[in-house]
Amino acid sequence: MKFFRIISSFTFLSLLFIISCQYKKEASQQSGEELAKVHCASCHLFPEPELLDKDTWEKNVLPEMAVQSGFQIVGGAVYPDIQQEKQGDSSYLVSKAVMSVEDWGKIVAYYAEKAPQKIAPQNRPSVTEISALFDVSARQVQKNGFPATSYLKIDEGNQQLYEASYFDSSLNVFDKNLKPVSSRKLKATIVDIDFREDLKKPGTRSGFLTSIGLMHPNDLKKGKLLDFNATAQSKALIDSLQRPVQSIAVDLDNDGYKDQLICSFGNTKGVLAWYKNMQGKGYTKKVIRELPGAIKAYITDENKDGLPDIWVLFAQAQEGIFLLMNKGNGEFDTKEILRFPSVYGSSYFELIDLNKDGYKDILYVNGDNADLTRHLMKNYHGVYAYLNNGKNQFRQAFFFPINGCYKAIARDFDKDGDIDIATISYFPDKKNQPQEGFVYLESQGKFNFKPYTIKEVNAGKWLTMDAGDIDGDGDDDLIIGNLDWNKQYNPELARKDTAFLLLKNRTIKP
Repeated sequence: MKFFRIISSFTFLSLLFIISCQYKKEASQQSGEELAKVHCASCHLFPEPELLDKDTWEKNVLPEMAVQSGFQIVGGAVYPDIQQEKQGDSSYLVSKAVMSVEDWGKIVAYYAEKAPQKIAPQNRPSVTEISALFDVSARQVQKNGFPATSYLKIDEGNQQLYEASYFDSSLNVFDKNLKPVSSRKLKATIVDIDFREDLKKPGTRSGFLTSIGLMHPNDLKKGKLLDFNATAQSKALIDSLQRPVQSIAVDLDNDGYKDQLICSFGNTKGVLAWYKNMQGKGYTKKVIRELPGAIKAYITDENKDGLPDIWVLFAQAQEGIFLLMNKGNGEFDTKEILRFPSVYGSSYFELIDLNKDGYKDILYVNGDNADLTRHLMKNYHGVYAYLNNGKNQFRQAFFFPINGCYKAIARDFDKDGDIDIATISYFPDKKNQPQEGFVYLESQGKFNFKPYTIKEVNAGKWLTMDAGDIDGDGDDDLIIGNLDWNKQYNPELARKDTAFLLLKNRTIKP
């Protein structure tokens, strides 16, 4: 009789005890800090204990990390996760833990000792002043709907804006006065559109729609890339995508045909991949980086060799900004530009010359708080500026803390010659400073900014934002979109709520 059948009559807890003793890994002589820097940093940047409070480490993060490290937790005690393996006619039970129980205990003790009882609050005054720069108007949610804006885009050439709704899978077009122009049901949740045309010029629109599938964290392959044009029904070009959030049509292998670069964020799994255009016979997947979290990408030609290079932000586990240099034939070398701890909650970045020295700098945002630490306000959430020395080496020049910051757009909004910043937060400190939901940072020069909000800031949970000159008067306007899951369960309240706000810039009078 095989060994695994003999022990099947033992209770689960007894089995764990026997097996954990039989397959016990030897404890090392390393300290808890040394062990954490070996094991925790094997999957992501080493997380300093000061990033979270003691309670959160012990009750939320470390138990989950124990499971990821091959342990099981039963009645609060940690045991190696035992798996069955077969060799020939025999079966064996082996531990999948990456270290001994004793070493894991050292890591737990290290974080418990070094973590603060509470995280320090933000080191800045509350944002209270109301900006006089914008005239604000609202578009209400549609009948029987709830605030569910998943995408917004300003079409400057046609003086229109695009809005996608998660509520009914629709794509809607409005004019500059928020009057409906068109609407279509797509049976898809649109989170990105890659337009073929220059949106600064008038004309008919076409391009590619990215449908995320299910918005909540998941690894299901429900996402799609859809063809988009103004007249025909959209059709799927690529399906079975793992929670995609962005696509870019670009000829990555210089064969004369536009391929598709797709950021499939996923959750525990995901991939940055390009899909080779098979000259009208579909697309073939080519993996660039098989990791979750690809959320935003840009195409440049850094070394002027005629090959498209890729800048990309990964916002899950191995959080950071990376430059992928195109070697030809669809192959890439990866250069790490900036790395962030896995609790940072990276959400967006822009490539823009912030100090006007001719080099593209980085405007970076972190504040995604939909994880095991969502109950915490984090003093390192906010908007950062990193300046380029001309060699794609970056140093931090600015940080403005905003709880739950989700996106930032850098433009000269007031037309005074320097760069201002508009930000939204999806996870603001609602109790103490809900004004963080929208913050306009007016440049005072030399990376000094004066913060403002708008009186309508509490009209929604702001997930999406875009900037552009919708009314053609020469200054950039803003739109911010509301997505509030809780309102779907309260139809009476939802019908009175805001779908999105249009912030018309008053700098230049028409």
